[in-house]
Amino acid sequence: MQRLYLLTRVRQHPMISARGLTPLQIGRVRASKPNVRLHSAHSRQAPQTDNNSFFSLGERGTWSKVDPSLVVDIALKTLIGLGVIFIGGSLYVFWYKHNVLSKIEAAFNETWDDAALVQLIKQELSRFDLLTPDLEHAGLQRLAAKLSEVHPRRQEQDFVDSIVKGETAGSYFLLVGPKGAGKSGMVFDAMLNVRNKGSVFLEAHPDLEVFRLRLGNALNYEFSEDMQAGLFQRPDPRSGGPAMDIEPLDKLYEVAMRSGRRRPLVLVITKIQNFHNNDQGRNLLLQIQQYAERWAIRGIVTVVFTTDDVWPYTLLRKAATLMEVRSVQDLDWEMSKRTLLCRRPDAENVDSVVHVVGGRQSYLNKVSRAEEMLQAAEDLLRLEKAWLESCLGLIPDCDNDEEVVIQQKWSLHCWTLLREFIRLYRAKQKESGDCWDPLKLPVIPAWRCQQIMTRPDYLDELDRLDVVYIDMNSNVQPDSMLVFRAALDIVEKEGFDELLEDVRCRIKEIENLRR
Repeated sequence: MQRLYLLTRVRQHPMISARGLTPLQIGRVRASKPNVRLHSAHSRQAPQTDNNSFFSLGERGTWSKVDPSLVVDIALKTLIGLGVIFIGGSLYVFWYKHNVLSKIEAAFNETWDDAALVQLIKQELSRFDLLTPDLEHAGLQRLAAKLSEVHPRRQEQDFVDSIVKGETAGSYFLLVGPKGAGKSGMVFDAMLNVRNKGSVFLEAHPDLEVFRLRLGNALNYEFSEDMQAGLFQRPDPRSGGPAMDIEPLDKLYEVAMRSGRRRPLVLVITKIQNFHNNDQGRNLLLQIQQYAERWAIRGIVTVVFTTDDVWPYTLLRKAATLMEVRSVQDLDWEMSKRTLLCRRPDAENVDSVVHVVGGRQSYLNKVSRAEEMLQAAEDLLRLEKAWLESCLGLIPDCDNDEEVVIQQKWSLHCWTLLREFIRLYRAKQKESGDCWDPLKLPVIPAWRCQQIMTRPDYLDELDRLDVVYIDMNSNVQPDSMLVFRAALDIVEKEGFDELLEDVRCRIKEIENLRR
């Protein structure tokens, strides 16, 4: 057995052939002794290895033994590292959420100091050239008194002031009125009275991403885009779209509850008609309304919407339970004259100017800043008349193209409605006599307008183009006195009725040819 074992160990060394070797080389091979150890087959002593090595090498050359203490040491270090990361990440997330609430609360606590108010009032007075040298260094009270003379107080201002001051908790509000009637101006004046404390103001936009950014800037909220927690953050902040980004608006509830306010916060969103009247725009508006309902029930946040068109009111009223709607109209004859005289005490032809532009606040602001107010009013009328003729142009010998026929049908029905407004206006003028208010626009119910136009879908398009205005009672009137004066000049021009009849006959002729 010893020989067999020796033979086995020797075979592990390479075999050396004596062929082709010189006698000297053969002697060297004989002199070398292989490192061979003899072990008895009955011996249980195995070859010893180095105990200081990291792992022990087995009989077949594999790792057969691991040091348990070293494995435990590595596991403990790994667990401690993961624990530090987890605890640090949890503390960062907790601090971040607390910081978000603090930033939103700071947005509502931001107030205008006396210097900011003085600067705002001076800018408003300089628009009308009323910032005299003696007012350059005047105090806040004197400037505020002068501003109240420039902007006569409207009847609706008291109601808007009570909303911004937080005196009407438990509801949210929709201010409906034509463009330029003064809805946003009254809200801004109310915020000026409370120094902007506890209120936030922003304007809607057709692009929902832009509206999302405006809302974030107003509330001082970054929508988790500044969060440095990429290890724990799986989805991208903007992956859900604007609708999902606006969902964290419920944080206003936490802000209102933690601050312990005695009056509700005020969130003002103006011109919500800028949202597209499609699924995305309507869904976003309904989403904000749901928050407004929830906040109004708890009395912590008051939301104020303003709109120029009627479709947002039609949409919101379906699910509204706590919404209050107020209509804002143009100024009457006396209030319009008073506004112009306060801004231009030495002005002439005030009655003629008001007779052209009416009581629209935006038009009164424009003409009061002009050197010649009457000339400025006539320029506005000329521009409005040119726009109306280009938008609703009549072509008596129009082509038989389908698009042209559709456009002419649209113009024909619109001028038919405008002609009916003018007929009612002249009839009311004859009946009233000396007690007649020249700024009182004629009103026709919406159902009657649909009968006159023979198309129910044209009315909403006229409202969108600011040709007519539809109030919350479904009454239709010309959008402004300036639009009405422009339509009056066109309709009462000689030959207009014949032109309208020629277009109607041409459309019937084309339709008969197609049949």
